[in-house]
Amino acid sequence: MTYSSEHVEEVQHLTTLADEIRCDLAEMDRLLSIYDDAVTMPGRTPDMDADGTGRKASTGPSRPTERVALDEARTALQHELATGIEYLTRARAYVLGTTAAMDRALLRWEGEEPVLSTGESPCSSSLDRSGRPTNEAI
Repeated sequence: MTYSSEHVEEVQHLTTLADEIRCDLAEMDRLLSIYDDAVTMPGRTPDMDADGTGRKASTGPSRPTERVALDEARTALQHELATGIEYLTRARAYVLGTTAAMDRALLRWEGEEPVLSTGESPCSSSLDRSGRPTNEAI
């Protein structure tokens, strides 16, 4: 294999992607701290009636627990939280696979025999935090 400028460009591109992902994850951390508060707080009560007449809402539902449980905004928050967990779990699996493959390639380049990875991360022990069994439990 010969050296080419493509290698430099690819390394720079991957470095830029990693930096952007770190920035995106920092934004997600910020949102998660807001989500933590939002899903436990009572929903906002509209100032106007739903029929759009402009009349002020005079009374709320007689069962506030039901109102909280059926609140569309809260349901949307919970849906996006579940979607985020699903997508980030998959993204993390891709990152772990890519990292393991890059590590094996480096070991080969250094003249060592690569050890097959079990997909474990130095950051934690499992991809799945949902309580469902993972490969470790099988």
